[in-house]
This record gives sequence, structure tokens and C-alpha cells, in this order.
Amino acid sequence: MHFDEGKPSRSHGERPPLSPHQAQRKHRQAKVERLEKRGLRVGRTSVGKGVFATKRIVDGTCIGQIEGRVISEQDYVSRYAFDLGDGTQLEPTAPFRFVNHSCSPNCAFEAFSFPGPTSPTIAEDATLPSPAVELSTHPAAAAPKILLYSICDIRLGEELTIDYSWPARFAIPCNCHSAHCRGWIVDSKHLAELQQLLQVRAIPDLGII
Repeated sequence: MHFDEGKPSRSHGERPPLSPHQAQRKHRQAKVERLEKRGLRVGRTSVGKGVFATKRIVDGTCIGQIEGRVISEQDYVSRYAFDLGDGTQLEPTAPFRFVNHSCSPNCAFEAFSFPGPTSPTIAEDATLPSPAVELSTHPAAAAPKILLYSICDIRLGEELTIDYSWPARFAIPCNCHSAHCRGWIVDSKHLAELQQLLQVRAIPDLGII
């Protein structure tokens, strides 16, 4: 009987380890399957990628948790970043980094936190209170979760959108084609400031256009 001492033995039926490429493909496929279970898919749009509903989503539904890095740098610029309104931005990971801007969005995001050191798991498709729950002031509150939820009924096949609400200094022209399009991807509260920047021709110097 011959034994190959240079190779580890495998029991009968044991699969060989995945190559890095195979592991990456398996990870991507698992993410696609999880997304499909939520009733979502990532597809192509006129501006790149977008997130679409593969089933009807009712108003006030928790669509999922937006994960990513919280950035506190004031001059941080990214086409995917969400302004959290407290001087910080969220640089999201896929799939929600592909949620595009609209001046008439069908979704919004909110920070939720709960009393105690840990946050409970929030079931997807759960109905959230409206307006959204305010952040807990409990001294031992866990780090907040950034949740994406619908603010109106969303039809099957419709693209999910949010209002990016960027500060005036980061504004760029908007092509959402909404009936209420502001013309710029900018927080509606900052429109007057944006107009002032345009009037003094400060925008090219700031790298906005």
C-alpha cells in the first residue's frame, strides 16, 4: 500500500477547498439570493446601477439595514454617500449603495436605536411607525442602525430612490426627471445657499461643476 506523505488525506466524499475565485463567486451569489428574498434586485439604469422592487412594497415597510462606514470628514465627497444630518455621512456598501437619488423619492433612511447595550434584530418587511422612531436618549443605548424604509407604496419593477440631501457646496445637477425636480442634487433647505453660490460664480472654484 502506498501513502503520499506530501498531501493531506481527505475522507471519501469531502469536497476540495474552493479557490479564491470560486469563493468570491459563491459570496456574490449568496448576496444575490439574500437580495431576492427581500424582493429586490440590482439592475441597470440610465445613470449606472439601481435597486428595483421584485414585488409590491407597502408604505412604511422596513426594506433593510444600510451598512457601511460613517465618515466625519467635512470635505468627504462620494457619489454614493448619504448625509446623516449631524455632520457625518454614510458611505454604504452594496446593495444599498446603488439606491439612486430622486427629488420625489419613494424611500427614506433613518437612524434607529434602542435602550440597552444591544439592538434587537428588526425583521425585514416589518412595518415601521410613521414618522420614524427618534433616536433613544437612553445612556446605555446601542449604536444606531441605519434603516431603509418605504415612504409610499412601491410597485413591482419600480426603482427604489431616496433624497440624497447633499449640502450646497457638494451639489451637482440632477437628472431624476421628477415633476418636482429641484434641478440639483441638494438638500431643499440649502437651495437659497446654492443660488448664492451660483450668483457669485463660486461653484467652479469649489469643484461642484
